[in-house]
Amino acid sequence: MMSLNEYLQGDVLQLIDEYMPDRGEGENQASQACTAVNKLIYKWYNDGDVYDNTYYLKGWCNDLSSYANWLHNHNLDSGILDRIRKIHSENEYEELLADLANEVITKKNLEELEKLPVEGSIYSESGPFKFEEDYEDEYDDEYDDEW
Repeated sequence: MMSLNEYLQGDVLQLIDEYMPDRGEGENQASQACTAVNKLIYKWYNDGDVYDNTYYLKGWCNDLSSYANWLHNHNLDSGILDRIRKIHSENEYEELLADLANEVITKKNLEELEKLPVEGSIYSESGPFKFEEDYEDEYDDEYDDEW
C-alpha cells in the first residue's frame, strides 16, 4: 500500500497548509475546498471513514458525505468523487482521494476560489453522496444484551 504522499503531485500538502483556516471552514471558497479535501483524507487515514458507504467499500461510523457533496456541487471534483460507485478496495479509494487532492488543490484553482466568498457550508451540504448508519455491529449486540 502506498502512502498518500506517494500519490500526491506538486505542492498539494503545502497548499493545504497555506489555505487551511485555523478553525471552521474559513472565509472564502479556497479555504472551504481545502478543509473539505483535508477532512476526507484525514478521516480515511485516521478512522477508515468513506464519504459514501452505500456501495462496495464500507466506511466506519462518521458521516463525511457533506464534504464530498460540497465539492461536487461546486464542480470542483471533475467527476472524481463519482468513482466511489465502483471502488472495491482500499487502494482504489486512496487513489481516488489523491486524484481529488491533485485536482482541487492547485495554486491556480485556489487563487481563483480565494476571490469567492463562502458559499453554503461544507458541514451541511446535501447532494448525491450518502451515509447510511449501520447499527448492527458486534458492539451494539453486546450492549443490547446488557439491558
